[in-house]
Amino acid sequence: MIPLPCARKEAEMIGGLLGVTPLIGDSATKHSVLQAINSVSLIHIAAHDDAERGEITLSPRHPTLLPPFPREEDYLLTMADISKTRLRAKLVVLSCCHSTRGQIRTEGVIGIARTFIRSGARSVLAARWALDDTATEQFMTCFYKHLFRGESASESLHKARKWMRNNGYDKVSQWPPFMIMGDNVTFDFGNWPVPSAP
Repeated sequence: MIPLPCARKEAEMIGGLLGVTPLIGDSATKHSVLQAINSVSLIHIAAHDDAERGEITLSPRHPTLLPPFPREEDYLLTMADISKTRLRAKLVVLSCCHSTRGQIRTEGVIGIARTFIRSGARSVLAARWALDDTATEQFMTCFYKHLFRGESASESLHKARKWMRNNGYDKVSQWPPFMIMGDNVTFDFGNWPVPSAP
């Protein structure tokens, strides 16, 4: 896998804001993530995913470069995994390429983003296509700056897109991939610090 150094910075930035230790690198195992997500109001996942199904690649419990290699079920967070989880999250942010993708059925595209909503999340911010690691970190910093000010998810998304366009990120691939599914949620973060610029 290609490293995502800016995804690590995203997780550290959000963890710092919330006063929590993010699951990063080898600690971001499928088991750890599934244990953590059912009791929080904000979930942020920045990782690689499957370009066809939108399923998310996490760290295997016992990583190894030698055979036997980890099996997909050891590290791939699937729709089936999420559907077995009862979520209380107001917002799930999937900072992963193609996270809106899935299987086309009569009720529309059923992918991992929709599965989060079906499992109880009120809103999901997901990407329609491949992401640029550096641009996405800038986008997320701006998005969370507005979210932490008490602005709604859709207003935060709008302002983050506008900031990107006005600050040198004018390629279509750099800021428009994100869309919100579900409710237009807001948070009351109280006295937590607002992220600095952008």
